[in-house]
Formats: sequence, structure tokens, C-alpha cells
Amino acid sequence: MKFIFNVSPNLRQKQSTKKIMFELLIGLLIVFAFALFYYFKTYGMNYVMQAIKLMLVSIVVAEITEIAYAYVMKKDQKFSVSYVKDYVFNSFGWITAIILTLMCPISITPYALGVSTFFAILFGKLIFGGFGHNIFNPAAFGRAIIFATFMGATTDVITSATPTTLIATEYHWLVVNPEMINEMMDSVGGLQSLFTGWHAGALGETSALVILIVGIVLSVRKVIDYRVPLVYLGTIFVLAFGIACLRGVNAYDGIPGYIWYPLLHLLTGGAMFGAFFMLTDPVTSPTPVAGRCIFALGAAILTVLIRIKANLPEGCLYSILIMNMLSPMIEKGLTGKQIQLQKKARITFTCVAIVGLGSVLLAANVIEPREPDPLVFISTKDKEVSAFDAKIVEVVKNDDGTSTYRVNAQGYKSAEDKNAYNEFEIVVKNHNIISVTPTKIVDTEYIGDKVESTAFLVQFEGLDLSQDVQVEINDAVTGATFTSRSTLRAVEEVRKALGY
Repeated sequence: MKFIFNVSPNLRQKQSTKKIMFELLIGLLIVFAFALFYYFKTYGMNYVMQAIKLMLVSIVVAEITEIAYAYVMKKDQKFSVSYVKDYVFNSFGWITAIILTLMCPISITPYALGVSTFFAILFGKLIFGGFGHNIFNPAAFGRAIIFATFMGATTDVITSATPTTLIATEYHWLVVNPEMINEMMDSVGGLQSLFTGWHAGALGETSALVILIVGIVLSVRKVIDYRVPLVYLGTIFVLAFGIACLRGVNAYDGIPGYIWYPLLHLLTGGAMFGAFFMLTDPVTSPTPVAGRCIFALGAAILTVLIRIKANLPEGCLYSILIMNMLSPMIEKGLTGKQIQLQKKARITFTCVAIVGLGSVLLAANVIEPREPDPLVFISTKDKEVSAFDAKIVEVVKNDDGTSTYRVNAQGYKSAEDKNAYNEFEIVVKNHNIISVTPTKIVDTEYIGDKVESTAFLVQFEGLDLSQDVQVEINDAVTGATFTSRSTLRAVEEVRKALGY
């Protein structure tokens, strides 16, 4: 009779599972510390407290779920403090909680994160038998629940779109027009901003630089297998390189399209974070080295395919979950004497790579590149603008001779809630507009907030309120058009107050 044993995670030299998890914990906390620093410097202490609150909620829910499950499953063992301590400290639920929190934007509600953490721990891990037996990466499982159920559960913090969402929804991951390339890259802060992570996004997924440094240290310490992120990120780069060459992506800021476009794929979304902290999970990935490389290769192919073809802003999360399902098959196919299976592993890897490259290039070949949208002009005299209600809530006379009008105006959201008003501050001197500033946009996130862009607002500066006010808008997104009309309606209310 032949017995085959595959133990995950494996012991590496003097490394124990607890030591591996402890070093992984330190790495994750370093990434979290950078997020706290960014939000403190950019938005203030309230945002730091929000991030800490989210982390604590997730960890507490994870541990309570672990303890409750330990009580239910204690069987003949005596339920005691030592029993709970052994169970919890050998289950590493806090690692799942921290990773899940780092995958979420700071705008998510603690309730949504807590519920998702509960499902991630119970149904993503414990129900399969606990740590070492789960099929799916629990943190990815929890994040998928948030995507499917709690996308609308957001707080009042950070309403601007993340770079990944902008690139996916506005530019469809493929832009060849030079003007639109500059527009897209400027909207996300350029490659430097994406690399350093100095922008809002998921708490732990923004700074490629910090993740890369931590990942290299963990690889040197043999906490994670360096081959997995190397294959995953390398494959994404190659696939994106092929797309750029096939579709003739133009240069950006002097950088050829076949360079900046692959870098864009690596530096946005969860690619870097997933490569070092999720794909390297020894429980949900194959045990053999060759199997882990095939696993990473498949995940990279799916990531790019989902990005360019699926109606989703990000592909890393779902690629991991899909490959988690295929891990047992990969492992079974590579079980045995590794020396004898090297040829089989090389052939399998090569075949997957060829099929993957062909699939991605075929998919990219049929995509229509994102082109500039037609410009539409709207004015304060339009019937669609007049249909909204607006009211001036305050007028402040400033020392410099200007007047600040605080105006509330209905917009896209008012179709569902008549009491939903966008809020604006309009500064006027004599009968000329000095500035228009949205202070609160209640319309759909990532759509309504387009009116906060400098390109839109700068059009109002210097306009004469004694005449009809007219501006350009992008008519590609209906929600943005509605919110733009809401802005015009606020301006019209000021015109009325001035007697025009």
C-alpha cells in the first residue's frame, strides 16, 4: 500500500509554523503602518482612527468566531482557558483578519467588515476543518463577500475613486490615444504615485514600494516562496507587454507603451499585495514547488483576463479563488518523486503559458480601445437643469469683497430620495464666479464625484453670472451628467439670488 503525505504549511529548516506566522504578522503590520502614515499626513487623525477601528473590529470578530467554534467542537475535551488558548493560537485567525482589512478601502463600514470577517473565518476556514484544511484563502473569501454584498456600505470618508476603479470603469484597461493616456495617468497620479502608494485605495494594497520591500525580506527569511510572486508578477508583465505591442499603446511621458502599460498592471489594484501575501499562502496553494509555479502562472493569466474582459475593476481576488479550487488537481498531478516529475511539470507549465498568452492576446485583440468621449454642453437654461430643486442655505460676506454662497441642489440621487442634496460653495465677486467647490456629493460613488475634478470646476472661474452659464461635460456616464446638472442648478440659484 502506498501512502502519500502533504503537510501544509511545510517546515523550512528551523522555521516553525508559529514563527512563520509571526514574521508574516510583522510584515503585514508594516504595510498597515504605512497606510496609517499616509492617511494621517493626507487627511488627518480621524482617518487613522477609522483605519484602526476597522482593524480592531475584524480581529475581534475573528477571535470571537474562533472561540465560539472551539466551544461547539470541543467534543470530549474540557473547555478551559488553556484549551481556548491552544485552539486560537494554532488557528491564526488574526492573520486572516489583518489581511482582509488591508484588502478593504478605508470607507467600508465596520459592520460590513465584521460580517465579512465572520463568514471568512467560519465558512472560509473553520467549516473545512480549521487552519491547514481550508480550500479557499479565507481573506479572499471574505473580500468576495464584500464585493457581492456590501459595495454600498460605505462611510463618509474618502469618496474619490481609487486608481483601479478609474482605470477599469473609465478607461477599460486599454487606452491607445495619446491624449487619453495622459488624461488617465494624470488622473491616478502617474507611475511614481502608484509605486509609492501616495493615494487613496485599499488600506494595504496601494504602496508597491513598501509591499516589495517587505516581500523581499520575507522571501529572504524563507517565510514565503519567492518563486510565487516572481512567476505571478512576471507573467502579468509579459501578458501586458504583449497587449501593448499588439494594440500599439503609445508612449507616456517619454516611456514606451510596452513599458509603462505592463508597469500600470503591476502597480494598481491588489496585484502586488496578492503576489506576496495571498498567493504564497501554503495552505491553499499546491505543496510541490512546480505546482506553486503553475498555480501562480494560472492566477496571473486569470488576473489579466478578468481585468480586460470581465465587468469587474480587479482580477487578482477572483483569480486566487479560482486557482484555489484547482490546487488539489495541480497537486495530484504532481504527486510522486519530484525528479521524475520535472519533465511533466515543465511541459505543463509551458502549455499553460502558451494557452494563457494566446487567450489574453485574443481577448485583447477584440477589445475596442477607449477613445475620447464626445463633449456635451449644458447651461443654466436647460430644462434638465431647471428640473432639480436648489436652495441657498447661507451667504457669507468675506473681507476681500467676495461672497460665499452655500447651496444645496438635487442630483442623480434625488430620483431615489427627494431629500438627497449635493452641497456646494460658490464664491462670487460682483457678478463674476471666483470658484465653485462641491463640499458634499451624495450621488453614486465613482460617478457623481466626477464633478469634483479640476478640469470640470475650472470652467466656472471668471464666468459672468449676469449671462447664461454654460460648461462642457463628459456625456459617457449618465450619472456624471446628472451631477453636473446639479452643479449648474446650484449656480443658477445664485444667479437668481443676484437678480439675474
